Amino acid sequence: MKKNTNPVIIGTRGSELALWQANLTKSILEKNGYQAELKIIKTKGDATQQWNLSFDKMEGKGFFTKELEDALLSNEIDMAVHSCKDMPTENAQGLTLTAFSKRANPFDILLIRKEKVDRKSLLKLKQNAIVGTSSARRKAQLLALRPDFNIQDLRGNVPSRIHKLSEEKYDAIVLASAGIERLNIDISAFEQVVLKAPAFIPAPAQGVLAFQIREADERMKEICSLLNDDKSAEIAAIERQILHDFEGGCQMPLGVYAEKIKEETHVWISQAKAWNTFPKRKHVVLPNDELNNIPKAIEPIVLSLKNSTPTAVFISSDLQENDYIVRGLKALDYTVNYATLIDFSPINFDLPKEIDWLFFSSKNGVKYFFDTVKNISPTIKIAAVNKGTARAILELGYPVDFIGQGGDIANVSQKFDETANGKIIFIQAKNSLRSIQKSISKNKDIHTLIVYENTPKASIKKRTEQILVFTSPMNVEAYLTNYPLEKNQSIISIGTSTSDRLKSLGYADVKTAFEPTYMSIMDEII
Repeated sequence: MKKNTNPVIIGTRGSELALWQANLTKSILEKNGYQAELKIIKTKGDATQQWNLSFDKMEGKGFFTKELEDALLSNEIDMAVHSCKDMPTENAQGLTLTAFSKRANPFDILLIRKEKVDRKSLLKLKQNAIVGTSSARRKAQLLALRPDFNIQDLRGNVPSRIHKLSEEKYDAIVLASAGIERLNIDISAFEQVVLKAPAFIPAPAQGVLAFQIREADERMKEICSLLNDDKSAEIAAIERQILHDFEGGCQMPLGVYAEKIKEETHVWISQAKAWNTFPKRKHVVLPNDELNNIPKAIEPIVLSLKNSTPTAVFISSDLQENDYIVRGLKALDYTVNYATLIDFSPINFDLPKEIDWLFFSSKNGVKYFFDTVKNISPTIKIAAVNKGTARAILELGYPVDFIGQGGDIANVSQKFDETANGKIIFIQAKNSLRSIQKSISKNKDIHTLIVYENTPKASIKKRTEQILVFTSPMNVEAYLTNYPLEKNQSIISIGTSTSDRLKSLGYADVKTAFEPTYMSIMDEII
């Protein structure tokens, strides 16, 4: 098609971030030989920035988009550039979203005033901290993690929100990482905690730009093809379909995150009834052959979450009433029982000299090591196999230099092997499988230090709960060598080693948590 010499009129909001996004679009078009101009249009959302209201208190949807859509329909502009997370799932009649940008950083970030940091606490923030956000989704997930937080509304554009934090109006605030990165804002004055999925689920299509045109405008369809990223378009379609099926606007307490991992499409959902209620969570893997019909693939997932029925759960671990999984399941009307099926006892040990790294593979390893070793040299680096183990170390006041991600032990081993060097001591139980050490190849100076022994309890009670959650291979062995699984019972495993032990005992129908955290276990329970 021959290029039209008329300039492309790009409609945009007037905020600094919106203008950055529109200017990026303009520069791409100009590099491809098109003339382009910006037209700033004030939206309802912009007009209400001065009001002391959170978005979830306003009526209607699309208060950042409607005026731009009106300008498209009246031919004032040729295209509108939107933050995709602001877009309603239903297009105005006569309009279409024709392209989606490559996704920027999709995660939220917690910015904390340095004097309010508490490194021993979850999210590194002191008790009863004042946290600023007007997002119902962020509020629900923050309070699920830290019910002590005092959440207060925070309005304004990205720079003005950060300025309010600098003025000490809040102890911390939550923002989208993409906005900070796009504006190249210096946030070095604050402690930064990335709220990464699957622990904290972002808004559907967060980090993606959406390009909207008139449905019948063939010229603009061709031009917008220059702006489209196929992978982001597919991910955005999945996340927005879930938003659509929940019949939610951008202020529904709904987080959705999809990611391609080893050719599989993983999807996480966090959905609450209101900002001050505990969210339901779900994790699914979409088969590749279902991606050619995303609405059909998503429908049963959303229905299963909407219609989930609370039941009774047993977890093979010593927990506390204020632990995330106990609070969460009870808030969602599940019956929760928990107890370890293992006896633990310390083993005397001598700590080797001239250590470069300590690697902890369990919270029990942390406990029994530091029961004996009261202090370690600040030159020693510490590694933890997962977030739960890292939390136990942080609570003792020690920094953690490496934290394993995900439930794939081989991948954790590889990442640690790439990171570490020198003399490495693995802190473990007498009966440990030593899976991490077996996968180490680069580092040769590695040693195992046995600090405790674990053995199955002599007397174990038969469980009648419908869901049994096993948190280690030994817990599996302790229970299932005494009692067979009943027909009405199902199993959830905390990780691959535990799942392998279950399969070796003939239990192949097992759900495995994506990573060994109680949050990921909740994803599978619900």
